Amino acid sequence: MRLEQDTNFTTLSWVKPELDESLKQARIALESYVEDGGDRAQMQACAAHLHQVQGALRMVEIYGAAMVAEEMEQLAGAVLGDSVADRDEAYAALMRSIMQLPDYLERLQSGHKDIPMVLLPLLNDLRGARGEKVVPESVLFSVDVNRPLPASAGPAPAPMSQQQLRAAVEPIRDAFQAALMPLLRDQEKPEHFAALADACSRLTAIVSVEPARKLFWIASGLLGAAAANMFTASKPLKQAVAKLEGEIKRLADEGEGAFKANPPTELTRQLLYYASGAPTEDARIVAIRDAFGLAREQHDESELAHARGSLAGHNRELLDTVSAGIKEDLLRVKEALDLHLRAQGSPVSELAPQADALNAI
Repeated sequence: MRLEQDTNFTTLSWVKPELDESLKQARIALESYVEDGGDRAQMQACAAHLHQVQGALRMVEIYGAAMVAEEMEQLAGAVLGDSVADRDEAYAALMRSIMQLPDYLERLQSGHKDIPMVLLPLLNDLRGARGEKVVPESVLFSVDVNRPLPASAGPAPAPMSQQQLRAAVEPIRDAFQAALMPLLRDQEKPEHFAALADACSRLTAIVSVEPARKLFWIASGLLGAAAANMFTASKPLKQAVAKLEGEIKRLADEGEGAFKANPPTELTRQLLYYASGAPTEDARIVAIRDAFGLAREQHDESELAHARGSLAGHNRELLDTVSAGIKEDLLRVKEALDLHLRAQGSPVSELAPQADALNAI
């Protein structure tokens, strides 16, 4: 299932009040935790509400937002476990996410397309607050990698012995490494992509286990299209191609059994992400898309701008809450000023608390 699928807006409307309430309670609990000097029960409540949000989002299959909610819950847990380096940064990232997620959901509820890529900065802010590495765009891409290869990929060959496999794979790995080096130095030429594609095609023909064949078949098509100048390979794609070398080494060293026990699902998914978004209708790319049920994602600039603009933290629920609080604070300041003006000779220093209140407003 893809993250960018059409959202069931009716189902989202059913759970939206529950989501809003859970996020509201998470915000209140977070504020109480910060203001009350670290009451653990409040942060535990915050994490519990965020867990509910994540579950509801996964139920309605809005996976990008669900991943953000999951990172929020993990950050709340890290705060409880005293494993964050900068608590203020963690509080800010949590609060920003709690404020912005309802905006994104309001956008979907009004009928706009789900574009989870715009959630990536929020996702990485949350991960950064936990000291985790940032994740690439492909992490917000979901696809069924268990689909079978098409008939055009050819039948799987008979399994080789480990000794035979190593002897067959090692020279292919040498050729792959030689063609990979220019890519890593940003000095690549079409012939380098062609050599990489050829190496992957040869590997597809000699391995028998499906996860390995699938990985190398996808890579062969993607690199073949790049060799034909059908699209320009991005730096993240080159980095993904570099990871293929490690998989070839694993194949030579550990054999096909390693791919059965630990299939390269993440790398396969990353390559499918690049095939999905490649700006070409090259036959090799189209074959990959057809085999895995992909469609090229096309978001025009106005659509992207609208999605990014939705993350302003200005959802109706929050604005209602903030405006009510501001009105109460302003009323208290007004009453204090009225009392000061009526009391003849009162020192101006008595207004200092009101100045502080206005700064807070």
